[in-house]
Amino acid sequence: MPIIELNHDAGRIEFHDCKRCSDDLMWSETSLVKQIPGKAFDTKRKVWYLPLSWSSCVVARGVFGDKLRVGAELGKWARERRTWMDACLELRTAGDVPPPNDGNDHHQLLYPYQRAGRAFLVNARNALLGDEMGTGKTFQTLAALRVTDAYPALVICPNSLKRNWANEAARWLPEANAHVIDGSAPQRRKQLAAAADDPRAIVIVNVEATRLHSRLAAYGSVRLKRCIECDPKTGDPALKAARCEVHPKELNAFDFKVCILDEAHRVKDPRALQTRAVWQLFHAPAVRYRWALTGTPVANHPGDLWSILHTIDKEEFPAKTAFLDRYALMEMNAFGGVTVTGLNPKTKDEFFTLLDPRFRRMLKADVLTQLPPKVFETRRAPMSREQTKLYREMADHFMVTIDETTSDRLVADGNLAAATRLLQLASASVKVDKGETPDDPTAWSVSMTAPSSKVDEMMSIIEDNPGRPIVIAAEHRQLIDLAAARLEAEGIRFGRITGGQSAEVRAETVAAFQAGKLDYVLFTYKAGGVGITLTRADMMIRLQRSWSLVDNKQGEDRCHRVGSEIHESITIVDLIAEDTIEEDQLHALFAKAERAEEVMRDRKPSEAFDIDMELTKYEEHADNMIDGGP
Repeated sequence: MPIIELNHDAGRIEFHDCKRCSDDLMWSETSLVKQIPGKAFDTKRKVWYLPLSWSSCVVARGVFGDKLRVGAELGKWARERRTWMDACLELRTAGDVPPPNDGNDHHQLLYPYQRAGRAFLVNARNALLGDEMGTGKTFQTLAALRVTDAYPALVICPNSLKRNWANEAARWLPEANAHVIDGSAPQRRKQLAAAADDPRAIVIVNVEATRLHSRLAAYGSVRLKRCIECDPKTGDPALKAARCEVHPKELNAFDFKVCILDEAHRVKDPRALQTRAVWQLFHAPAVRYRWALTGTPVANHPGDLWSILHTIDKEEFPAKTAFLDRYALMEMNAFGGVTVTGLNPKTKDEFFTLLDPRFRRMLKADVLTQLPPKVFETRRAPMSREQTKLYREMADHFMVTIDETTSDRLVADGNLAAATRLLQLASASVKVDKGETPDDPTAWSVSMTAPSSKVDEMMSIIEDNPGRPIVIAAEHRQLIDLAAARLEAEGIRFGRITGGQSAEVRAETVAAFQAGKLDYVLFTYKAGGVGITLTRADMMIRLQRSWSLVDNKQGEDRCHRVGSEIHESITIVDLIAEDTIEEDQLHALFAKAERAEEVMRDRKPSEAFDIDMELTKYEEHADNMIDGGP
């Protein structure tokens, strides 16, 4: 019978075989140990060991059951840990907590659930705050900073949110100094040097820039690039220190006490450079609090959650492969890879035992009851005869001749390219630019052009609602540009938020719309999905949907947030091209919502992710798709 004991000197949990009074486990017991994430073998002492963590204890018990014995010292440690976990679980669902008796009046500025969220962050230390978008996660986090020994603190967020964090920090933390890191590389280094000399600094940097100003953490078999200075034996002599992935950089010189990751779902890919730069900063020895914030922690399946959890606590969630093997259902896909299809029902309870003490989630429907309901409407946008002809040819042959006289052809060289072309054809006409390769159709540039059935339907809605403020969203910028050209031709005032704009231009557009100087705002999900408030609108038109649940949800919540209570309801109008890939897209989004809802446990997937289930064909095929059918 194996026994797990606490090794104080090494700070880890070790396996021993008490029946044979030997350090060697039987081969069958060894195979069970290998199922536990984070296990490793000490070749000198000949023992298997685990990180000293709550998850190690929980999983070891789950794997061995009653056959496992726990040493006295480890048992004492686990009981103390359980007391702390129980406090986290109580705060996880709390609607309010008494404010600290510290003489500050800022506690009254928080909603009751936000006070509970603040207490959860402080108590859990390493936590994922998953409140729905628009519930004030930024406020809760800054309030938590105020009641901790916080400085210097690090905020990693999307580029569009840096100024928002700085403005709110000035409001909530007047004793601190926000340092927004932006501009050219020399400017950023100068700003970081100034922050390094500030004992009450809050460093605010966008997630993409972290890989430029931090070394990278290791992941699996991914080899880090090393310069000759870092590794004299195998380093690359041609690699400069600025591009070396293990060379300490500006952010690594800080002893951050609190690290905050906003929109944490952006680090779901563990191989990405920015993800591993975030890990390196969060896992530094000086960090005492690690907080991840996102209203959509699961984008596609439960596997997306691992990278966020590893960010906030690498000891509790050490290895992705072992995490998926134990907690996920997987199947082979058509491309020879593995697809996560959901949670493993046999280990689901164990999964939530590990997740729940770290994860708090409040829904707008429960805590912001003053907000209006969302009303979903689906409208068909019939394709023109020519558009339909081109679409069918592309769907059947992966190639279509756009212009017989010039022999302009649209060619898809694979399934992904075909899907992109079909989405374009479902929304508008297309044209090609042969560029410098007139004899290679696969290299031609393709763009949407008028006429567009989606833009026609958008104008019909606008004409039926004269003077009504409306927000219009799409996945592709070209479609936004077509809609903008149509509005401009009609003499209609509008604003546009797309990639490449400065923060000042975005802010001016939002301010003009909110003040009533513009009646319409058009945006792409990537550019306008976060960091803006468009609550003057009570209607949103989706010309397209993203394949990402996160982007779709982020986009519609620009209108549905605090401030939208002035409306009776928020209407989301989906424009769908019938009998096209757009209906397949809805099927896929519903399947993602099913998998995500397993983790979120909010409510029915169609409600939790705001998917309109009135589509007849969508309803007919949804069950087959979830069950593995066509």
